[in-house]
Amino acid sequence: MLRQRFFYLLISFIFFLIMMTCGHFFLKPDSVSKVNVLNDGWNVIYNETEYNNVSLPELRTILGTSTNQGDTLILKKDMVDLSNYSSPTLMFETRFSAFRVICNSQILEERFFNSLNKHAFIGCMNNFVPLPSYDTPVCLSIELFIAENGAYNYYESPVIGGYSDLLLYAIYNHSFIFTISSFLIIFGVAFFAIAIGFRSDFPEINMQIYSALLYITLGIWFLTQFKLLDLFIENYGLQTEIEYIALYLVVPLMYMVMGCSQNYLKNKVFLAFSIVGSLFAISLIFIHFLGLAHINQLLIYYQIDAIIFIIFMIVMVVKDTITRKLKQWQTIQLMGAGILGLSFIFNVIFYYMELAGISEQIMLSKKAVPVGAMCMVFGTMVNYQIYMSESYAQKKENESLAHLAYADGLTGIPNRSKLEKYLSDLSAKDENYCIVSIDLNGLKSVNDLQGHLMGDKYLSEFSHVLEECFKDKGFIARIGGDEFVVVLKDEIMFTVDSLLLEMEQELHLINQKDPSIKRSAAAGYAYRHEVNSNDWHSVYLIADERMYKNKAKKVL
Repeated sequence: MLRQRFFYLLISFIFFLIMMTCGHFFLKPDSVSKVNVLNDGWNVIYNETEYNNVSLPELRTILGTSTNQGDTLILKKDMVDLSNYSSPTLMFETRFSAFRVICNSQILEERFFNSLNKHAFIGCMNNFVPLPSYDTPVCLSIELFIAENGAYNYYESPVIGGYSDLLLYAIYNHSFIFTISSFLIIFGVAFFAIAIGFRSDFPEINMQIYSALLYITLGIWFLTQFKLLDLFIENYGLQTEIEYIALYLVVPLMYMVMGCSQNYLKNKVFLAFSIVGSLFAISLIFIHFLGLAHINQLLIYYQIDAIIFIIFMIVMVVKDTITRKLKQWQTIQLMGAGILGLSFIFNVIFYYMELAGISEQIMLSKKAVPVGAMCMVFGTMVNYQIYMSESYAQKKENESLAHLAYADGLTGIPNRSKLEKYLSDLSAKDENYCIVSIDLNGLKSVNDLQGHLMGDKYLSEFSHVLEECFKDKGFIARIGGDEFVVVLKDEIMFTVDSLLLEMEQELHLINQKDPSIKRSAAAGYAYRHEVNSNDWHSVYLIADERMYKNKAKKVL
């Protein structure tokens, strides 16, 4: 059954990836073809040195390893045709830079110069600048004033088109990331709600709760890393800060996911690693907002912290797998987390290859972490199926064992053990109650003369009558072969005589329908306030004594 579930979920996961890949190639919006990517024919002025007829994808040969703080990068392009667009718009990316856009010597937009002069943090974003309508080609200039080292290694070419067409173009180019990010956020929110709903019944589901929070955080990180958030939400230039905050929260959440998986939080070594690693990651956020360093400058320290966690996680999982301390559902979840960690390392390797000028970061490395996140989601879904099934089965088994321990095997009503526990708990409270002792008449004769099957029928019928008369009004139990007890509380205990009369009437009706057995019972009752001690046995003895007196009267 488990293999079948795993197989179905694996097929669904693969089908999901295939659908996204096919959708990217075969569902291309018509508006994407209406935009113009300005790759070639640029005049570039980099720190007062001019380069003519530059193709922007080749800009790395001019920039060298990377740009530095204080550099100026001016991109000029002549003969840009805007006549084909009803509302021409320029879309271009800036990274840690103030910028100015000029068209035919007219400044169209400039931003972040106050932040640049104050050495305040400037993030990364996609910028949309409306362009004037011209019937003749124009000269377009983008001036970038760089505020951080390593801001530009490669430069994405600007794009011109209608505003709505540019939005679709940006989404389409990152449709894979957009789909995964949206899925992670929606899945995380839904899974969080489900996990919270089951938390009272299954305390160990904390692992699922932290996994859900991790998916929401990863979804936000992917949206901001690929500059998709500002396409839909006005974030007032905070997109990059949101990106790094989400990234820096991944390690603490991963520690919590792993810690809950095998109760690692009680392991002193793991607890020390998780506290130090989590506080270190969170401290990087505070350092940024305290103005001690910009949040992007702290990335290398976070990456070291994350790699330490990944290595530590792999060592712990391998060790516990070898010693068979991990349950099956925990192993699957942690395998997903391990794949996510390895994809992060893969991404970091290509990130530093780009910084070193070896090669541009390939799209595969950029998509590795989102795919790793989806593998962890897959592991979580398998985990959830197994864990919930096992937990539910265990709960039903516990309920069954509890029922066997506290229920009478023949009648199904509570037994002597359950009655003693109930009366002990009741006696601990300062409240009055009534104990009714009931003895079934003639059970021995029925067993001897008509057989035990008929005796069992007598007992079952009588217990059913007790449930009809007393179940919603008090506690009933069978404590011996023909002995029953009813406990009444509150105002209902003062109506005990009418309830016993109702019981006798019910037995009389059954006797009329089936005269094969003469059904009757003797009863006696006593109240707690009749004894000085707080011992329920004393109350029961009085009730039992009165029951035998009533039984003797009926015999006479």
